[in-house]
Amino acid sequence: SAAVAFMSYTTMENLLKPDFFNKSNDTVKTMMSTVISATLPKTNNTKLTKPVNFTFRHIREFDPTSSLSCVFWNISEWIVDGCSVLKTNSSYTVCSCVHLSTFALIMQTSRPSE
Repeated sequence: SAAVAFMSYTTMENLLKPDFFNKSNDTVKTMMSTVISATLPKTNNTKLTKPVNFTFRHIREFDPTSSLSCVFWNISEWIVDGCSVLKTNSSYTVCSCVHLSTFALIMQTSRPSE
């Protein structure tokens, strides 16, 4: 048996901005969730034998033409390695990840034409 600790940060997206997600420079990136962390206390192992699913409630209006990414914080940037979107609708998104870390949901939309 094991205990898992979950933490939700209400204003962390002000520090760990969606612009730190460098997947595509020609898109507008918007944070769609609060930032959360999941850890297993008393262990350094962050790899999981089975994926863990997180349900993120959208904190702003969802653009159906956008691209959603489940991301985790890796030292100085948001990356997607090991995380994917399982399902989404206008109010929430379920992410699946094979490791524990600090997570968020980022929406990418096309830049407005000049």
